[in-house]
Formats: sequence, structure tokens, C-alpha cells
Amino acid sequence: MSKEKPVIIIDAMGGDFAPGITVDGTCQMAAESNAHFILVGDETRIKAELKKHSYNEEQISIVHTPEMITNEDSPKTAIREKKNASVLLAARMLKEGKGDAMVSAGSTAAVILSASLYIKRIPGVKRAAIGTVFPTLKEDKTKSPYSVVMDVGANICNSPDDLVHYAYMGVAYLKEVFNFDDPTVGLLNIGAESHKGNDTMKEAYKLLSSRSDLNFIGNVEGNDITNGKADVIVSEGLTGNIAMKSVEGVAESVKKLAKMALKGKLIWRLGLLFLSGGIKKIMKVASYEEYGGAPIFGFDKLVIKSHGRCTAYAYKNGLRTALEAIDRNMIGFMRDSISKFEADKISE
Repeated sequence: MSKEKPVIIIDAMGGDFAPGITVDGTCQMAAESNAHFILVGDETRIKAELKKHSYNEEQISIVHTPEMITNEDSPKTAIREKKNASVLLAARMLKEGKGDAMVSAGSTAAVILSASLYIKRIPGVKRAAIGTVFPTLKEDKTKSPYSVVMDVGANICNSPDDLVHYAYMGVAYLKEVFNFDDPTVGLLNIGAESHKGNDTMKEAYKLLSSRSDLNFIGNVEGNDITNGKADVIVSEGLTGNIAMKSVEGVAESVKKLAKMALKGKLIWRLGLLFLSGGIKKIMKVASYEEYGGAPIFGFDKLVIKSHGRCTAYAYKNGLRTALEAIDRNMIGFMRDSISKFEADKISE
């Protein structure tokens, strides 16, 4: 594919508000780039949405399929029974080289299964990972406030090698998409000491410590996730999922407490009023809408997963993430660093 004109394949029917949101976000991103976007889905419904927007017709094309995987479908069953579902067709087109990346806001399980069916993994990688970008309270204000945790649910358990692969992929992601200089890597564990955790954690600690091309700072604990101690936090899928769901739960509780405060004493209401400007800035940083989507790590072609409930603005930013990753050859950097790790293992 030409780097000057990247091609993004879009699962136009994926997401809670598709195809309205997917089409709207695509039109927004088309106006800001020279990329070509292929909308895969029900042509009649997609065209009806396109009529609501002004766009360059040369930048957007449609590949029709009447089938889609809905939230009510069992992903495993639907993958077998709906061979031409939009997410499956998008993954098949990516495999065939008809685009540089695919983007979907559909069911995470359906996206991973579709990609697994058609797209090879980076050589050496056995398990794909879901990464979550989140804001932190980093003391160094000159650095990006974001960090990434992976895996957060694609797997239940992982091998030590998996966790090293995730470290390399997370580092490449932050370097190439978020412009990090030398991202730090932490291993999510039950204590800071190197001997803590199960056999997988202990062996992963040894492997990560031995890698001179990784800025590994050791184990990090659950309370380190939001303070920005590490830029990349690697974890087994089960542990990472529980940790991130806990962080999300605390965030929801804080929102509810703020609403309760508004109904409370005058001094509380005044305090919230004075803090409102700062709160808005924090919410902008914290908002998923600002980065819009994250790769499903481990595939040898770029697969971006956007949130199922995302807005058109968020979807546009998910497409921007895809374009930046393509422009900076993020998958190539991941492939090269993991290849070096695998070669070093053989030579040891």
C-alpha cells in the first residue's frame, strides 16, 4: 500500500450506534486526511447515512454485505453462521492486502475471532492482547499523561514469553503513536520484590530484567496503575482485566460522589464550581474519545478496536490512531523487536 494514501477498512456495522456513528466519524476523518476509507456493510443503510454529510466521494467506497454480528449474537456461533458478516469480511479484505488496517467498534470477541481466523500473528507471538490506554497522575508534567496496560482480557493466563512480547508491543505503540521517548515498563504483580508472584511472574521478571532494549523498572502494584509509575504495564489477562475494571469502578464512584456533592452544602457546591475548569481538563485527558481506539496487539496487520458506545468524534480519533500507526510503521517496529528477542532466546 502507498504510504502517501493509506487505506482503512471499516466494519461499518460494528458498534452500538452503527452505521450512523461509523459513517459520521469516517466523513470527519476523510476531511482531515488524504486516506481512502472502505466502508464494509449494508450498502443501503450506509448510503442513507452518507447523504447526511459532505465528503469527497473519491475517498470513501462501499463493499456491500447484508450480514452483521449484533450484540445479541454469540460471537463464536455468529462467526460460523454469518460467513459474510461485516467484521469477518473486513478481516478477510485486510488479509488479502486490500487495506493497511481495519477498524471496528463491534464486539471485542467477534473482532478478535475474525482477526484470528484470517490474519497471522507477528512471528513468535502465540497470544494476542487487548491494551487499554488510560490517563495517569504523572509528576513530570512534560511527559504524556497516558499509560497502557496489556493484556486486559484477551486471555486468562499467559506465559513469561507472552508478557515480554506485550512489553515490546506496548513500547512500540507508545513510541510510534503517542511520541514517547523511552517508555518505562512495569510488571503488574502482588509486590515490588523480584521474588513475588507465581512462577510465571518470577520468570517474566527475569526475562524483562535481561532485556537491555527495554526500560524495565520492575514490579508494580495495583495502586501504581494510576500514578504513572510505568508507561507500559504488562499483565496476565485475568489480572489486567480485574485491575482495569476496578479503576473504572472507582472513576464511576467519584462521578457519583461529585453529583451528591452538588446536592449538598453550599461550600461543596462552591468548591466544585471553582474546580470546574480543572475538572473539564481532566475529563478531556481521561476521555476515551480523545484517542478513540487501541490496537489488538499481536497480529501482523493493524487491527484497531474502538469502543462499542463511542461517538462519531471518538470514532474519528480511532481512525486517526490507525493512520498514525500506519505512517510510523508501528507493526514493523513490533515485528523487529520481537524477532530480536526470539533470536536471542535461540542463541542463549
